Order: sequence, then C-alpha cells, then structure tokens
Amino acid sequence: MSFFIKYKKSILIITLVFFLGSIAYLGLSAYSRSNSSLAAAQVGSQTISSRDLYRLADQRANQLRNQGIEVDEDMLKFLQQQVLSSMVSEEILNQAAQKAGLHVADYEVAYDIHSSPWFAPDGKFDKAQYEYALRSSAHTTPAEFENQLRRDKLANRFRQTLYSLYKLTPQEVKWAYQTQHGNLTDYDANRTDFTVALMDTKMETAQKAFLDDFNSNVKIQTFLD
Repeated sequence: MSFFIKYKKSILIITLVFFLGSIAYLGLSAYSRSNSSLAAAQVGSQTISSRDLYRLADQRANQLRNQGIEVDEDMLKFLQQQVLSSMVSEEILNQAAQKAGLHVADYEVAYDIHSSPWFAPDGKFDKAQYEYALRSSAHTTPAEFENQLRRDKLANRFRQTLYSLYKLTPQEVKWAYQTQHGNLTDYDANRTDFTVALMDTKMETAQKAFLDDFNSNVKIQTFLD
C-alpha cells in the first residue's frame, strides 16, 4: 500500500497512457475497418461506394415487398450481388462513353425530371414534390439522383452507339432462321419477330464481348461478401 501511495502519480500516468493508447488503437482499427468497407467495387480508378450499393439494393427490395414478395436475408444478399453487377457494368459503360467523347447535357437531365409524372402530379413540375419524393421513396438527395440519372443516360448512349455498329442483313436473318428451324416454312410470317429476337441476341453478345475486352485492360475488383 505504501508503494502505491508513494508512486501514485507515476502509476496514474502509466494507466492513462495505456488507457489512451487502447482508445487510439481501437479507434484506428474501427476507422480502418470502416474505411475498407466504403468501397463495394473498384473499376480502374473509380470506386463504387457501399452506401450507393445498399441504397439501390434496398430500393429494389422495397419494390418487391410492395408487390407482395417476401425479401429475406438470402434474397437481400442476392439483390445486392445483382445490383453490384449492374453498377459495375454501368461504370464500365460510363468510362467507355467518356473515353469516346460522349456526354449528357444538363438540359437533358432537367427535361427528364420536369416531364416525369412522379414530380409533376398536376402536369406542372413541383420542386417541393420532387425533393419530398426523393427523400421519402428513394432516400436520396436531388444531387445524387441527378448524378445517377446522368450516368444512366450516358451508359445508354454508349450502349446505343455500340449497337449502331452492328447490322443484320436479310441473308443473315434468313440463314439464322433456317439454321434454327431446319427449314424456311413460315419464314415470311415470322420474319419480323425473329429479326427482333435475333438482333437482341446479337446486341447482348456484342455488349458481353465489349465488357470482356474492357475487363482484360482495366482492373476490376469487387469487395462484397
């Protein structure tokens, strides 16, 4: 006891040092964990944030719940993986669009917002209704929503540009129909629908080939468990 009384100041200092050191260590560890979890994926130098991923996945889950579909933990994880895959594809298309010199003007984003029936219940755009709808339903801000809308439009613009490079000749359609059906019976009657389906397949193949080529040149990482 006399020892503790004699050296109480030194003991107090040592105790405080260990206590503060422990707090600093735990704080740095927590920061490190939170910082590493900020990224859901990395596409080249661009980060896809976990916050955006979970927000979009929750929106999709709420849409399903509103349709009477039960969304359990396994379903939510599946939705998160599905949304992340879509976000990575969108980021790839955006980077490709920027590289190709494509862009989306401010007036295009403004037109889509002002003409949306969600934000113009009486046929006239209502800014208060617009901000309320984003907060209550999408849990996002106007800036985030407008940025996402711009990215969607830019991705679609590049996709359309990519698709415009591919055409179907009448001979190609006829050959594909005969190969698939074994003959040309009812070809004239089914040609229109078959051409649309064949074009869709060709476009999907073209986009997949583009994504595979992009993936071979740009590093893509996903961090979702």
